[in-house]
Amino acid sequence: MNHELLTINILSMDDKFLKYSKLYILIFLMFLAIPVILALLVLTFYGFSKLVSSNPVDITFELLMISLMPAVFASAYVIFFKRTKQHPSTAVGIISKILFVIGIVCSVTVLVTDIISFFNKHNLDISGYRCFSLAFLAGNMGGLFFIAIIQAFTTKKEVDWMERNR
Repeated sequence: MNHELLTINILSMDDKFLKYSKLYILIFLMFLAIPVILALLVLTFYGFSKLVSSNPVDITFELLMISLMPAVFASAYVIFFKRTKQHPSTAVGIISKILFVIGIVCSVTVLVTDIISFFNKHNLDISGYRCFSLAFLAGNMGGLFFIAIIQAFTTKKEVDWMERNR
C-alpha cells in the first residue's frame, strides 16, 4: 500500500514538474515573441513604405492625417447625438444636441479649411493646420467631457448589483 502511494506521489510530482516547466517555457517564449513580432511589424511597415513611397501615396497619407482628427470628433458627436434621444431630461437633451451640432459644424469646417489649406499652401509642418491646434483638440475634448458630465448628473442612478440581487 505504501509502495502504491509513493508511486502516485512520484507520478504527480513528475506531472507538476512537466506542467510548470511547460508553463515557464510558454511564458518565456511569449515574452520573447512580443519584441520579435513588433520588430517584424516595424520592418514590414518600413519595407511597405519604401515600396510604395511616391508622390500620390504621400499626398494620400497627408490628407488622411489631416482628416483623421475632425473625422473622429465628428463621428463621436454623431454617435452621442443619436444616444441623446433617449435622455430622460429634455432640457439637457436639447442643450446637448445644440452643442453636438456646434461640434459637428466646427469639425466639418476645420476639415474643409485644412484641406483647402493643404492644396493651396501644402504645409509640411502640422502646426499649419487647424486640426492639430490646441484650441481644436482641447475644445473638442473639453466639450465632450462637459456634455458627458451634464448628462451623467441628470440621469437616474443605476441600481447597484447588491441591491439588484435583494
